[in-house]
Amino acid sequence: MSGEIHMSELQRHRLTFKLLTPVIELFVKLKFKYEYDDLREVEGPYLLLVNHNLELDPALVGVAAGKQLYFVASEHILRKGLGTWFLMTFFKPIIHMKGRQGMQTVRQMLKTLKDGHSVCLFPEGNRSFNGLTGEILPSIGKVALSSGAKLVTYRIEGGYLTQPRWSLTLRKGKLKGRLIHVYSHEDLKKMTGAQISEAICQDLHEDAYETQKKERIAFKGKNLALGLESTIFMCPDCGKIGTLHSKGDHFYCDCGFDAVYDVYGELSDKQGKHYTVTELDRMQQKKLQELVETTNGIEEPLFTDKVFLYEIDEEHNFIDKREGLITAYGDRLICCEETFTYEEIQGMAIYSRNAMILHVNGHKGHYEVKSDESFCALKYLYLYQLKEKMK
Repeated sequence: MSGEIHMSELQRHRLTFKLLTPVIELFVKLKFKYEYDDLREVEGPYLLLVNHNLELDPALVGVAAGKQLYFVASEHILRKGLGTWFLMTFFKPIIHMKGRQGMQTVRQMLKTLKDGHSVCLFPEGNRSFNGLTGEILPSIGKVALSSGAKLVTYRIEGGYLTQPRWSLTLRKGKLKGRLIHVYSHEDLKKMTGAQISEAICQDLHEDAYETQKKERIAFKGKNLALGLESTIFMCPDCGKIGTLHSKGDHFYCDCGFDAVYDVYGELSDKQGKHYTVTELDRMQQKKLQELVETTNGIEEPLFTDKVFLYEIDEEHNFIDKREGLITAYGDRLICCEETFTYEEIQGMAIYSRNAMILHVNGHKGHYEVKSDESFCALKYLYLYQLKEKMK
């Protein structure tokens, strides 16, 4: 979203919310047993911060708010053809480029709030990969304080097991929307930016499997394990990367490891061992760090995949597409014969299930790396993050 919101636009946006909210509310209640704390009595304008697990999260929040909101959305929605026209015409989201600091996004958020309109932000910037609320930048507290508006924290529970980031299917269990806290601007002025950020992190923290221990809700569906290899890339038995596969409810490796994913979101293997996706992800992050620290990896590749490399210009248009391999080494990525050293990569992020964004020093646009449903972009992101920490 850019520029002023004209009165005719505002009226159109409000009418869109008014017409769509009852329809969406009926759908999410019937489909997902959605129960929510009502935000209708919270007077705006306010900055609404919400944890992020579902593609439907904006719809769930909109139902709870019961009033028109301006959402912060990822830049990739600008390449959706008719979908882009619909979103920009009837919702006019504030556009954010993943993998970048986003000062322009912050300025637009603050302007929208100061003009009297409420803004909704998912501050993780990403749907959870492993069932835990992701990292929230410490600068979010300063943004909330400088907005001059109320701060509302809202947590959606059950979202991860309804639609795991890696999954190709939706599951029917139970969704809850919980109003955690309403901070007046006077409340915020008594706190430092760091204290506000800490409060936000506490308010939005969700551990899908800890919640499951308390409530034991079945999330039923078909092909429950399908797509899991796009997040879990390292076998818990043999430790190899890129040898895992999924079919139906089964998650298995070329080495013979075979586990079944159940309606409670847990995996059980032939030896009776039980795993959660959170546990498997922690294991692979630890082992990947050990691999990076103990091997040079400059001559021998760490892992490789077949992909498409897209080049995007500053106007959000595709200008080039190549097919080939992406290969990770200890000091660089080689993708479709393009070489990117980790020093040259200024930012990396993932959107949707497994589409990877690369911001490269000296390149005015950005690159996107995509492949089939089984492609795991996450291992490249984890490797890049490890390299950033080692600098």
